[in-house]
Amino acid sequence: MGEKQQQLGKLPIEIEDKIPTPEEVFKIKKIGIKERLAVLYGSALIALGVSVGSGEFLLGPAQSIRYGLILAWLVPIGAFLQAIYIYSWAKLTIATGETPITLMFRIAAWAGWLGALGVLVGNIWGGWAYNSAVALAGGVLKKVPGPEDVAVVGIAGASLLILTFVILSLGRRIARTLEIFNWIDLGFIFISFIVLAIILIPANIWGELASGLVSFRIPSDIDPVLLAAWWGYTGLATGLNYYAVAWFKDKGFGMSALTGYIPALIGGKRIEVSAWGKIFKLTPENLKVYRRWSHLALEEILVIFFIGAIIGMLLPMTLAYAIAKGFGLTLTWNIPMWLALALENIWGPVGFWWGIFVAVFVLFKTQLGIVDAVVRNISDAAWKFENIRRFFRNDIRYLYYLIAVIYLAWASLAFVATAPGVLILISANMANAAAIWGIPFLIYLNYKMPKELRLHWSLVLLNIVFMAMCLYFMSLSIGRVLGLI
Repeated sequence: MGEKQQQLGKLPIEIEDKIPTPEEVFKIKKIGIKERLAVLYGSALIALGVSVGSGEFLLGPAQSIRYGLILAWLVPIGAFLQAIYIYSWAKLTIATGETPITLMFRIAAWAGWLGALGVLVGNIWGGWAYNSAVALAGGVLKKVPGPEDVAVVGIAGASLLILTFVILSLGRRIARTLEIFNWIDLGFIFISFIVLAIILIPANIWGELASGLVSFRIPSDIDPVLLAAWWGYTGLATGLNYYAVAWFKDKGFGMSALTGYIPALIGGKRIEVSAWGKIFKLTPENLKVYRRWSHLALEEILVIFFIGAIIGMLLPMTLAYAIAKGFGLTLTWNIPMWLALALENIWGPVGFWWGIFVAVFVLFKTQLGIVDAVVRNISDAAWKFENIRRFFRNDIRYLYYLIAVIYLAWASLAFVATAPGVLILISANMANAAAIWGIPFLIYLNYKMPKELRLHWSLVLLNIVFMAMCLYFMSLSIGRVLGLI
């Protein structure tokens, strides 16, 4: 091992003299509120954009329509523990410039591939594509699509898949394109939900929400599979949340500024993306800059993701409970149409189309983010191998877009698969299963880091609590499937 390297896990890592400052990376003189909103914030925004989707718009309303708001207390707990989990991985990425997938390869090759394939398997079912297609097809048909409308749903879905590829192809860097899209999309969604909540939710329902936030109870007759799925998608994707940290890496947080990013196909240029990361010398000045980066990441995760995830789950749940009961809505087919049907009942065609637009904006945004997350993490894993880098002429764009085409083609098969809601239940429960490796890997890697860069013991403890809760809900789901509950 050379003088400029040190051992990190099973592999060496290159040592740099200096960690770049936020001002150097973003080419700004200071980081105030304006700079945070215009330049710094983005990674947690993309994570929030993915999170406010199937869980918040489908599983949450399905829960509240059936059981009321008694489970509201789990929302802030789930959002907080997920924020801590994302932040814990982000600190390792800031220190090394490596995504969680790359860091897992430092445990062993099988661990890296398990992390990457976990992201793929957890999102391979296509429920995100199917549900966005159902919402769009519902607008075209002006009714709830059913099995007899599979052709229309398929055409709508194919159109959205093509649009997904087009959006991911534009801009200088893909993550920046996603940031801009999510600012617009989330702005429309949150404004819609807030306005609708103020107008349509009566005082007694707000009172039930307040009671649910402190109920600390789970209904005895609740469907364990639905409960586990809802927990899995409260926030982002529980144990799979490590995939969100790839956006902090692409943004250039900490040492990530020295390891490259994935450029877009149209508008981007070839960027040298390192297969491995770099770590900095443990000088007082470098540690000070590292702590600044960590504080900025925590701030963004709490302000954008944590608060946004709570609002994004509780408002649709409460709104659905207030206006969509008695519509015969189920996860099997028609839950993506709950808002359109409810608003049509109140305001006619104007309400119907408002609900359709919100549903499509919510679900397509999630589709866009999931496709990028899966393709990004699989590309990251494959980029570790020199033969692959050589085959793609050291231009990661070729690999990224090849995997994107294959993945989108696979997603199109969802349109002839089982009902859309069933696919979401499977994916959400897979997210809980990822805690089995995601959190132990995190803890192992944390203690392989230099002492000065390790997580505080309280963060480790909270991650263990998070894992225990994910495994508890997963066991309930498995117990029901096996007929034990």
